[in-house]
Amino acid sequence: MFKATLWSVLIALWIWFTYPTPVEAATILAIAPVSQTFIHSTESLQAVEQQPTVEVTEIRSGVLPGVVIGGRYDGMLHILQERYTATGELPDQFGEAVRSLIEDELTQSGYNVVLSPSNSIFADQVSSATEPGRFLLGGTITQAKLNSYSSFWGDRTEDERIVRWEVFDREVGKVIYRQDISGFAKAEGIDNLAATYEAIRASFKTLLNEPMLSSTLTQPSSLEPAILAKAYEIQAIASADESLSLEQLVGRSIPSIVQIQTPTARGSGFLVGSSGLVITNHHVIGSTLSVKVNLYDGSTHKGRVLKRDANYDVALLQLDEAVENPMGLPICHTNAVKVGEAVVAIGNPLALSNTVTQGVVSGFRFDASRNLIQTDAAINPGNSGGPLLNRQGAVIGIVTEKMVSRGVEGLGFALPIGEALHRLRVNVQPPANSLLDSCGSPTTRVLTASGIH
Repeated sequence: MFKATLWSVLIALWIWFTYPTPVEAATILAIAPVSQTFIHSTESLQAVEQQPTVEVTEIRSGVLPGVVIGGRYDGMLHILQERYTATGELPDQFGEAVRSLIEDELTQSGYNVVLSPSNSIFADQVSSATEPGRFLLGGTITQAKLNSYSSFWGDRTEDERIVRWEVFDREVGKVIYRQDISGFAKAEGIDNLAATYEAIRASFKTLLNEPMLSSTLTQPSSLEPAILAKAYEIQAIASADESLSLEQLVGRSIPSIVQIQTPTARGSGFLVGSSGLVITNHHVIGSTLSVKVNLYDGSTHKGRVLKRDANYDVALLQLDEAVENPMGLPICHTNAVKVGEAVVAIGNPLALSNTVTQGVVSGFRFDASRNLIQTDAAINPGNSGGPLLNRQGAVIGIVTEKMVSRGVEGLGFALPIGEALHRLRVNVQPPANSLLDSCGSPTTRVLTASGIH
């Protein structure tokens, strides 16, 4: 009788510990559940929109390939049948699913999240010109324990992940928060990826409860907010009333050419107006919020991104530091450009500052909803964002790209400056009662070898 009861208790305990459980997640640290904030009112939506934006990058594996992380076990005695080793990477679709998960958790917690296109049912309609988030949030899996158990009563998978969560601030260009947090989960079945998914979720839910994370993602910006709907007025700068010699044109224009640097790229740009505004290509600045701008006089300034249009590939910057007498270039904003017209390109190709090349307008092209000016003036990496000038010294285009192929030469392209200014909402105002040329710019006389004209 006693033996029968003892065996019944042992069998019951064995069933209890070996019977599979549905997906269940728990964190190693005892933290209260995350409270979810659902946005309903207009006031709440406006409050969220005024917060700094957060963008989720990726969750990647930092466990070296070949490292043993667990195994598959059979029977009541958990006899090892197979060892599991790390692959060093996560499947692409799994990574996208985890990123969407983190975006949803952040949104429900009241953060202002820049959603990735893959996390929207309107993915095909989402513009790539979306303003990037100030904060980048991502994670690296530093440790993993993955085990599967199979028995007569069922199968289960257990997963524990330690994730190093990091926050990168685009304003200061560095990681400002780092925390290692463990998460654990169980799921039915052998090698069930749901256990890994839920373990990462458990780790992130614990992260959301960290007071330091909240204070990090809600800290105010040190930069003045860019007003996207704002239009900018610049005074027209006089161009020459006749063609300049190459030496004259370069001498007048080079002081307005700038070199732009980001952590991953460099390119060219040019000053417009007299208030420190700079125009360049979007692909030069990428998703950065501020860049380094090197001026002709050797000084370096911070340039804040005011506006960007990724589809048209243009961007408008503002020099934050005061610049003494910033000299903008004349603008041919009427796009009065003719095929065969002589042009000059000035930029910083291959870090060779203020390189000058010349050619002609070879034609006008249309590509992917953009009008382009074709030129045979030499264009190289680093020229992007620099001006294409007519021989009166006025900007007619923004150098943007070239065609590269075996046997292909002299195929460079520039964005018409008038359309670029329209996209950036920059208006050129000519002085009252001034004589305007065909470009809409006031004219000025030029000192030549034969006198003043």
